[in-house]
Amino acid sequence: MCADSKVFLIGRMHAADNSTVNHVSELLFTLLNLAGISLDTDELVKQSKWIDLTNIKPKPDNIGFRNPIPSGNKIMFLDDFAGNFYVNAFDTTLKKWEINQYVNIVQQPKLFIPFTNWISDEKTGKSYLTQTLLNEKVLIFDTINMVLNTSASVPKIFSEKYPSGGFLNSYDKYVQVLIPNGQILFIGGIINNINLPMDSLLVYDTINDIWQILNTTGKAPEARTDHTAVSTSDGRVIVFGGVSKQSTPALPHLSILNISKTPYEWLTPIVENPIGAFSGHTSVMVNNYMISAFGKNESNKDPLINSLNEDFYKLNVSDPLKYKWSLLAKYNYRDNSPKTTQTAFVGNNSFAPSETEVSAVANSSFNEDVSRTRLAVIIIFVIIILICILILFYFYKKKQNNKESSSNNETKNI
Repeated sequence: MCADSKVFLIGRMHAADNSTVNHVSELLFTLLNLAGISLDTDELVKQSKWIDLTNIKPKPDNIGFRNPIPSGNKIMFLDDFAGNFYVNAFDTTLKKWEINQYVNIVQQPKLFIPFTNWISDEKTGKSYLTQTLLNEKVLIFDTINMVLNTSASVPKIFSEKYPSGGFLNSYDKYVQVLIPNGQILFIGGIINNINLPMDSLLVYDTINDIWQILNTTGKAPEARTDHTAVSTSDGRVIVFGGVSKQSTPALPHLSILNISKTPYEWLTPIVENPIGAFSGHTSVMVNNYMISAFGKNESNKDPLINSLNEDFYKLNVSDPLKYKWSLLAKYNYRDNSPKTTQTAFVGNNSFAPSETEVSAVANSSFNEDVSRTRLAVIIIFVIIILICILILFYFYKKKQNNKESSSNNETKNI
């Protein structure tokens, strides 16, 4: 995620010990400050540009599996509990948490499974979450007014084109990108366990709340999952990486969708200094560069060499006909020195939390309400279980008594 030349790394990172055998999953929240750095040079980003934000206290304890929502200078995490929605937000300018803010609900969503990424429109302040099941409406979150709503439409047109044979229609492992005309393009992925061809794209019109399928021209890239897509300001969508099946790189590794003309057209560009076939990575646009990091290098087939990517690469996209890769930064999460804080970056001991001047704002009354609600739900749940057990025990004893009574009657008759 990028905000004002600051790249934020948010998620769960697998940190290995010195043996690189045992892995522990921990929350990672780190800032790469690119301010004052010219991406046009080959100079690597210095360690002084990495700032660990993981151990800011107090901080929310439930954002590890929530996808971030960019909103101006804030990064938000929407969560729900007992029918209520609230937001934890990190102010990227003040480096301050705003914890447990109430969210007003216009229309209660039937289902909230935040496993897909939010797509945000910086112009309107609205973010969109499309859930995996195709019979569910789009969640629309107004980050400015803190209002949650749902769309009126569902992608019925997609369900009709790809029937599920009586099962729930599910669409997963796609990437989505918002383009200037307000359309969200869904690229690649799997529908009903079948790789979706990329010559026709599912599109959601955020302005008119309409779903449609758009056919593309040009030679479409191979169907894929575990890829990324970003949009440029001049009408291009850059699709990078992915696999057509497990550990099989999808071709070509880099494709361009020209959205400046209708119908949209697929192009295969010239690529200098290719870095290989990546999957499971992340990509973000910063000025005229696409920055890609993490994931797995599928081009590496040597079992003795670690194929997990720990580096940051940049792709110069200023020339629509020619694209050039270069290394931006080295990344290392294996430094377990006791002198360092719990972060994944080399040299992080120079970035203790006290030097970042961070703070947090918490809504204590909301915390108390949530705690009381959770306790009440747990108590009610336990009571229901006990009642069910007593009912089952009652009917069991009644059945046993009936058997004994019947047996006694038969004995008397004899």
